[in-house]
Amino acid sequence: MRSFPQLSKALFCLLSLLWWSTACTHNKKTEEKDPALENLSPEQQKAMEEYRAEVEIGRNMAGRLLGYYGIIDDDKVVGYVNQVGSYVASYSDFPDRRYMFAVLKHESVNAFACPGGYILVTIGALRNAHNEAELAAILGHEVAHVGKKHMFDALKKMKEKDLAEATKKKETGGKMQEALRVRERPQAEETGAGTLLAKYLSGKAGASLNILAAAQAGMTLMTEKGLGSELEYEADSEGVKYAIRAGYEPRAMLAYLKRLEDKSESKIKNLEKTHPPVADRRKAIAKLLKTLKAEDIIGATGEDRFEKIKKTFPKAVKD
Repeated sequence: MRSFPQLSKALFCLLSLLWWSTACTHNKKTEEKDPALENLSPEQQKAMEEYRAEVEIGRNMAGRLLGYYGIIDDDKVVGYVNQVGSYVASYSDFPDRRYMFAVLKHESVNAFACPGGYILVTIGALRNAHNEAELAAILGHEVAHVGKKHMFDALKKMKEKDLAEATKKKETGGKMQEALRVRERPQAEETGAGTLLAKYLSGKAGASLNILAAAQAGMTLMTEKGLGSELEYEADSEGVKYAIRAGYEPRAMLAYLKRLEDKSESKIKNLEKTHPPVADRRKAIAKLLKTLKAEDIIGATGEDRFEKIKKTFPKAVKD
């Protein structure tokens, strides 16, 4: 395999600031002209504006998750996850997109792909891995969600009233609800972000939707309802392909999921709340590998590198 791209400490600090910011609330009305869009074709302008809306929603959602779970701030661990994630993403169908990876301080086995490229994986998910190839497949799954815009497209398909309802929903107690309230942003008056959401989430350029509504709706999909079995199977399939292209062992995801299947039900309860049963996912991947003739593919496991980093993992934290 080719060498990993290096992630400088300065760049990582910058990405951390992006995560923790609440997407810099706009206080001015949308300017009539945006210099960055002047020389673009109408199609390019639409793509740029839609991307901005996607990033704005994803950054807000990532901030909520980080505020709730907490973050592992070990430079070696987080830098390594970014290296592996960026490397796999470079072999995906969307190598030009930006991806930013962080590790959540929670022992459950889970990972989250927020629109715009914010990918968060729990320390519990990392502990369950035995080598780098398994980590690559996990991150490949999330890269596929982002690249194929599974969450963003799901939000775009929601009706305006459903998105608006997300801002009115009363939250009742609980640590997660408190964390979400902390991350709430002022109700902006026809801000630039609000206008973009009006265009690309509801298709109605004057609607008073905002980032908060979309982010809350996205959080519900991510933590409660899920994106649906079809999209999860697609992310599994594409993630495995990306990892194979990057030179990793083809059967890594199968081994990882088998380990999950053998664990107690409580360990994967939250995962299966928003994903298909682990056993069914394994069957689908096994079928894919047969189609790809994986038995003829020799891939690396990266076990030595992974074990070296694993020794620096923090002690288990309370869920």
